[in-house]
Amino acid sequence: MTRTRLFTTSWLTLRGLPLVLVGLTLIVAADGLAGDEGSLRRKAGFATAPPRTGSAFFTPPESDCSLEAAVRLIRDDTRALALVDARLYELIAPALDEYLEAAAQRRGFHISLLPILGLDDRSAEAVRAALRSWHAAKPDLEGALFVGNIKLPSFFLPRADIHSVRLWPRYFEDLDMTVTQRVAPGAVLKSHAASNAWPTIVGVDTLVAPPHDFDDLAEGAAFGPELWAAFLPVGFTEPAKNNYAGWARQLDRFFKKATAFHRGQAEYGRGLYLVSNDLGLLERAKPVWDAVGPAQIEFYAINEKGPGAFKDNPAGYQRVGLEKYGSLEAFMAYARTLPWMDEGWQSSEIFIQHMAQSCRRVVWWNVHSNPEFSLVTREQARDLRNGGLIALLNGCSVGGFAQPGSSTVVDTPVTAERNVLVNLVYGQSAFVAALGSVHDRVTDERATPLLRQLYAGGYLGRAHFLRLRQQDQDVQGNPAQLREFQEILIGDPFADAR
Repeated sequence: MTRTRLFTTSWLTLRGLPLVLVGLTLIVAADGLAGDEGSLRRKAGFATAPPRTGSAFFTPPESDCSLEAAVRLIRDDTRALALVDARLYELIAPALDEYLEAAAQRRGFHISLLPILGLDDRSAEAVRAALRSWHAAKPDLEGALFVGNIKLPSFFLPRADIHSVRLWPRYFEDLDMTVTQRVAPGAVLKSHAASNAWPTIVGVDTLVAPPHDFDDLAEGAAFGPELWAAFLPVGFTEPAKNNYAGWARQLDRFFKKATAFHRGQAEYGRGLYLVSNDLGLLERAKPVWDAVGPAQIEFYAINEKGPGAFKDNPAGYQRVGLEKYGSLEAFMAYARTLPWMDEGWQSSEIFIQHMAQSCRRVVWWNVHSNPEFSLVTREQARDLRNGGLIALLNGCSVGGFAQPGSSTVVDTPVTAERNVLVNLVYGQSAFVAALGSVHDRVTDERATPLLRQLYAGGYLGRAHFLRLRQQDQDVQGNPAQLREFQEILIGDPFADAR
């Protein structure tokens, strides 16, 4: 990796007397534990991989470990990792262990859990270096789940007209890409509309570059990303809640929902619910049509009334009878002759009612959005009933959030507590995973390879990985277009459409 500067992160937890409640699924302390506080029930220790005992695909770790020693704790047949700071693991161990064991059994492959001492205090650069070494040593490794407050770097200016600074998931996925900071914070960028040189801006005459970690990338020797990455972020707007006890409580409902799914204790259909005024999304959902048929696709909507009939009019929120068409291609040929659906017909009230009626496998919506709102508010997302297993959101910036205690600056104050994707996954709904863009969306989401993998028996992390590779293949290493694709996977990467 080539870089122009180092950045570091730090996190100071509040000091307090630990209180352990024995016998609960979630063990809660009175306050966060600093690095030298408390008595962890696992101490940094063993130097070899855990023996093949217990579950065939998951063995709870016998001790904590340092980031540098963690590779010796990963079995050779490991397909996925789960990383967590040892201080958080001390409080969530039963729930996290049960979830990972259930996920590994359903998936039929080994998942290694690494409770790492001081992980939340390590820089993103150090974590990426460890991922690179683990991937080289364990070639079967496919991806990693990051649990808690594990720091990500930021990325600035994904396109000339998008001037945002957001967390950058690709940093943990594409391990050999070259990352750089070409624009120093405080530098004045000027608009050069006629120039293709990078960096450049449009939309404003001048722009003072905000604090950020990186703003450019180039493909490495290996094509595309090496790993998928999924995140279980934590964080509250009220600073006093940002401690390990608070974060443990924040994650608790997710673990219950995801464990129930993997154990077969929660029922989901295999269908797709799709809200979009862009027919292209349904076209990209062909793998679902082929797998389950049109009767299990709830598509909203088409305009058979005339131009402007449904502008700001929820009467247009009507399901299309796809069963009438012999193929997706036949329906698309008809639908493309119709006027556009326009904006404003997408009703949050109707959507909430529909979600309560059943649990589909995938729910996908395409509306104007921000980190706290996408058809529903973050509070409505938190309080949804039923809905589906996996949420795909095409709206702008739905994946944007800030990490507590991070020295990395982003341009949104939204914490995990307020983010719409996180509220879908951590709230009362049936959703265990949600995907969307951290910046404003400027390119399609490449859903076809994702849905194809899911409905062919694969799992979400791998499906997400395949769409990342499809995007890289489509742009053929063009850095300007690589910068534009900024997707994040929140929640359970082991979910499937089986």
